[in-house]
Parts: sequence; structure tokens; C-alpha cells
Amino acid sequence: MVKWGRITFAARNRPFLGPLPPVVRPISSHTLKEKNNLNPSMMNIRYACLLAGSITTAGLMAQGAGPNLVKNAGFEELAKPVTTWDQLDRATGWSNANKGSVDVFAKGAHFVGIPDNDLGTGTTAFEGEHYAGFVAYKDDQRKNWKRVLSGKEDPFKPAYQQYSEYLQTALSGPLTAGQQYDVAFRVKLANGSDRAVSGIGAYCSPTELTYKHRHFLAEKPQVSTTQVVNDKQNWTEVKGTFTADGTEKYLIIGAFTNGGFDKTKVIEGADSQRAYYYIDGVSLSIHPEPDTDGDGVPDKDDRCPKEAGLASLGGCPDRDGDGIADAMDACPDKAGPANFHGCPDTDGDGIPDNEDRCPTVAGVASMKGCPEIKEETKKLFERALTGIKFETGKSVIKKESFGILDQVVKVMQENPSYNLEIHGHTDSQGDDAKNMKLSEDRAAAVRTYLEKKGVAANRLKSFGHGETMPVADNNTAAGRAQNRRVEFKVTFWE
Repeated sequence: MVKWGRITFAARNRPFLGPLPPVVRPISSHTLKEKNNLNPSMMNIRYACLLAGSITTAGLMAQGAGPNLVKNAGFEELAKPVTTWDQLDRATGWSNANKGSVDVFAKGAHFVGIPDNDLGTGTTAFEGEHYAGFVAYKDDQRKNWKRVLSGKEDPFKPAYQQYSEYLQTALSGPLTAGQQYDVAFRVKLANGSDRAVSGIGAYCSPTELTYKHRHFLAEKPQVSTTQVVNDKQNWTEVKGTFTADGTEKYLIIGAFTNGGFDKTKVIEGADSQRAYYYIDGVSLSIHPEPDTDGDGVPDKDDRCPKEAGLASLGGCPDRDGDGIADAMDACPDKAGPANFHGCPDTDGDGIPDNEDRCPTVAGVASMKGCPEIKEETKKLFERALTGIKFETGKSVIKKESFGILDQVVKVMQENPSYNLEIHGHTDSQGDDAKNMKLSEDRAAAVRTYLEKKGVAANRLKSFGHGETMPVADNNTAAGRAQNRRVEFKVTFWE
């Protein structure tokens, strides 16, 4: 069958197309398709809403949240093997929306083979084994008789230039009013095409289209490209999102002038005057809810919308995997039970590690998780109350006190988790301010002694209280002797 020339010969009658423009390449019996032209007529405009589509060079498509509502999306299911042009109806579920003749391509078919065919060479399917193809625009010409008469104008001028083909399929079910949907498909400009267009898009129709003409549809697409699609090397993704009105039952794909349409020349060698596109990988699916952190939990349901997390925790992360969201976990990097707010209890003393000053040694709550102070240590500190002596009115420690202090050093060395507070006190004799200063100096002197004996400075603190905290009657000598004291308190600080 001759598909391009002044006359088309086929099993069915095709009309005479007029003189062949001089810019057309020499024909063979297997060049670009010929398509018939009829006078245009206006159609009713049916659309839910118009959103600008986008195009991207071949890459993985971001599928919607739901299943693909387009059956036989890759033209893989055939009722009969494809043998030649104009056999879209052999792809199960697909048909022409007007009197155009969309094609299906298959390995071994005449004129429409894969990867080489009459439209070009080297094009494999985007997915599967087949793809379809359609004429988006035909830049047909006619003789300019004014040129013949005047010799000043171009010999040819634009003729009908309305021919366009559309493929359609029934969706697996009607769309839901108010729901957003994603439409996506891949197209590739055939090697033998010397025109390229924008406005390639998709229209969701409430009814099946059966127009008896071969020109552009007047319907307004829900999704269409604003850029000219001119890539002959790669599959280009056309995609967009629209909100359904609930009546849509069919998907129609082609070039739509009512969605923004432009055309350009991409001539390589002789001029075919056609914009022919292969098409594959059609998809229509529910648009996923916004999910900023990409964790599969929609933002509207995500308690942590900017941090990837688990659905079971409302979209919040759980770094240690203990089932407690990090924001509620007192120990987000260490697994622990809920009754300890996500913190472990390494030593099993019933005190979580974040509150346990001795997390690897079982202790008691009164010691913040550290072991109870030994009785001999308690007795040592009791002796220290009155056993540490200073020179009268001074902060110089008497030698007779060194024995007790050395025992305190030993306690600190044997208990590395201990920190020690040293509190100095005086009786009420003398000036209050001087007593305060004296108590501070004496406590500091004890601290210095312990440091010189090897106790780390960061484990020691000293305080002076003067005469403000008596433990006995300052009116008696015995009472004043008890009030002049140095107290040791084991404590645990950060």
C-alpha cells in the first residue's frame, strides 16, 4: 500500500490529495502514512478542569497512589496480530476517536515494525513489546495560483492543515468527583517526522467519541504540554494532574488546539511535512495525597510531616525501633520500654538509664540508681564531722585530720561514680561575715587536700555556710563544738 504521494492505493478508497509539494522526499512504497482531510466542524467542549501538563525526557514515572485505570496501557494485549497500518482496533480496548487511523507497532509487522518501520529506525517499546502511533499535525500545501499569475509569491501556500488523529479507551471505572488524578504517557517524535507540536495531551470524556471527521478535536484537554515535543532519540513523558467532576469514563489522547497549540519545523533531509508520534505507557491513577517527607503517610494524617516515619506511629520516626516515636522518647537512640519513656534499664534496678547515675551497676532510687553507701563509709563521714580539725580561726588543716581525709580519698577511688560535696560550718562566735568566709575557706582547704591526693577536681565541690546551719546549741561549749564541722555528701551530678 502506498501511504504517501499524490494518490493513495489501498484496499479501501482514499481520495486524490492534489499535487505533491516539491519539498516532499521521493516516495517509496513504504514511507510516511497518508491521511485523508475533510472540512472541519465545531464540537461541544467538554472538560472538568484544565491544568498545564509537563514533559520530561524518559525516566521512571511517579505513579499515583492507586492502580492504573487504563486497561491495556502498553498496547500489549492484541485481539489479532498486527500486520500493517491502521490497526489500532486490534489492541484490546482501544479505538479511534475520529476518522483518523492510529497505528499499532509490533515486531514483524509490515510498515509498522519494531524497532525499524516506515516512520524511522531504532525505536523499541518504552515498556513491553508494542506501542502505538498517531499523526498529530499535517502541514499540507496547495498551489498558489497568484504565484502562477504574478510570479512574485511562494508557489505553494498552506492548505487544510487540520488533519489529526486520536486514540481512546474506556477507563476501568468512572472517576470520583473532587478527586485529583494523575495522567501520564510517553511519546517520541518519529525519525521521519519533520514537524513537531505542543498541545499533546489527554482529555477525559463522559462519553465515547465517534466523530466522522479527520480534523482536530475541539474538546479541551485536562492535561496538555505547553512545550513542543521534538525529541526523536528518547521517550518523553507527558504528565499532569486534574480534578475530576465525576462524569469521566473515557481517555482520549492526541494533539489538542484548545489546550495551547504550537508547531515547528524539525526538517532533516527531505521534508515529510508531518508530526508523527509514537506513544506507550499510558497511565491514569489517583493522585497521591501530599507527603512532604515521602514516608507514605499523607501530610494531613502525619504527626511529623517533615520527618520520614512509620505509619504505625502516625508518620513519626523511631530511630531505636522500640515502638515509641522519637518526639516522645526520652532515649530516642536506645531502645527501651514504654513505662520508662523509651529508655533502657541496663542494670535492671528499676531506674531508667537516663535517670541512673550508675547505669551499669544496680542501685537504689535514693542514690539515683547507684549502690547504697556502705555502712563503713557512712561512719567515716560521721567521724569527719568532728574529726577534721583546723587551726583556731584559720583554714589550715591539722595533721591529726589527715588520716580521716585519706580514708575519704580511698572511698572516692573505690567508687568512681561518686561525686562529693564538702560543706563547711562554724559556730556563732565572732563576726557573721568572717564566719562565712572562714567556713568557705575551710571547705575549700579540704577540697584542695583531696585533689592533691588524686581525686579529680570535677568530682568535688565545696560550700561555706558560716553559722547559718547549726545542729546544736551555740550557747554551750559542747554545742558550739558540734556546729564547727565539715560535712561530706555523696551526690551525682552531670
